[in-house]
Amino acid sequence: MMAEHFCFIGNQELNGIVRGRSVPSARRQAALEGGLPWVPANITIGALNTLPPDNPFGPVGEIRLMPIPDATITLTDGNKPAYDITLCEFAQSDGSPWTCCPRTALKSAVADLEAKTGLTLKLAFEHEFTVRGLDNSDHIAFSPSAGRLGAPLAERVLSVLGGAGFTLDQFVAEYGPGQYEIAGQPAGPLEAADRTVLTLEAIRNVAGDLGLQASFLPKPAMDQVGNGVHVHFSLWRGDDNVTVQNEWVEGHAGAFLSGLLKAANALTFLSVTSPNSYERYKPQHWVGTYICAGLRNREAMVRVVPRQQGGDGTYPGASMEFRTSDATANVYLMLSALIRAGLDGIERGLLSPTSVDRDPATIAEQELRAMGLSHLPTAMDELLTDEVLIKVEGWLGPDLTAAYISCRRNDARHAQDLDFEEMARRLLTVY
Repeated sequence: MMAEHFCFIGNQELNGIVRGRSVPSARRQAALEGGLPWVPANITIGALNTLPPDNPFGPVGEIRLMPIPDATITLTDGNKPAYDITLCEFAQSDGSPWTCCPRTALKSAVADLEAKTGLTLKLAFEHEFTVRGLDNSDHIAFSPSAGRLGAPLAERVLSVLGGAGFTLDQFVAEYGPGQYEIAGQPAGPLEAADRTVLTLEAIRNVAGDLGLQASFLPKPAMDQVGNGVHVHFSLWRGDDNVTVQNEWVEGHAGAFLSGLLKAANALTFLSVTSPNSYERYKPQHWVGTYICAGLRNREAMVRVVPRQQGGDGTYPGASMEFRTSDATANVYLMLSALIRAGLDGIERGLLSPTSVDRDPATIAEQELRAMGLSHLPTAMDELLTDEVLIKVEGWLGPDLTAAYISCRRNDARHAQDLDFEEMARRLLTVY
């Protein structure tokens, strides 16, 4: 008797965790066509499986998980039945858009950017993560030996992704023991976000099949390096990358970048979301804690990366790297905020920022003030301000914003009850 092949349909909720329902293969096609019922409040379930008491949905209502069939991976293991993961949008019961769907929010932001500016965006994610269960007692950062140690995991993950029609640009042994980094290939925002969600699920599941544990938790332990997310993005007009001119950002690209810096706190509210995250955000850790941009500067919130100049004077491989994010964020909301903030900069006609060409932590306080540089908040509580909440509500609408805020308050309550070590222990398997 053959084992049943299940299909999971779901997507990231407001804590960056994929949740949904599974159906057996006999029900798969019907579910792909008509979706599955879902509970609105489920998008607010916290990382410790608790509902925020002030979530705006309560026990009432029903929505549907509407699958995106092209966003599917199939997990296979010789000892287990195959298992499909198909991403979805959260929709009203009649299939129309739901105001609290993160993927729908991103679709809207992408459409507005193109309609108002004629620009499109390409994105590629870099995710750092920690693998436990490897024999890495003699870890050498970025070495062939560390790379080979993770090669069986990398090969299996690439096989899963290849079955879905995409691959990774890099799978790199990183700085910390057992730490690796993946880099995706550039794609449009929706496609890049879907691929990221599926890639993280593939890594977690394949690692489990190999008897390992892969976690994207920002700070697994106080004495270990943390795991971040870097978003490389470039602005395009037609087939031309218009991100960099003359080794820096100008025109619309400069205004887009200034928009990110002006909205830095609101953007961070959606890109750095858990109390654990803030244990990673320290100066001189290459995590972008200062609100500034810098040419090839990894201590800046946004690093400008021209890459190689073409023979015609353009920079076809240029990108900007948003460095202030981690895997606790909902990737769709984070990208939606990034686009909204950049679009606002273009619409306001902001000037390009000045490049900060050194580590801001080494600059005297008086000079920092003169340069207009400041530090990002060091805790989520500092971001719960009227200014931030008004900005976020303008980007996401009142319903989604209220649901999101209830999640962050729920996180804060849990952080008061548990010390760092216990919270990290519980979150390792979640992220």
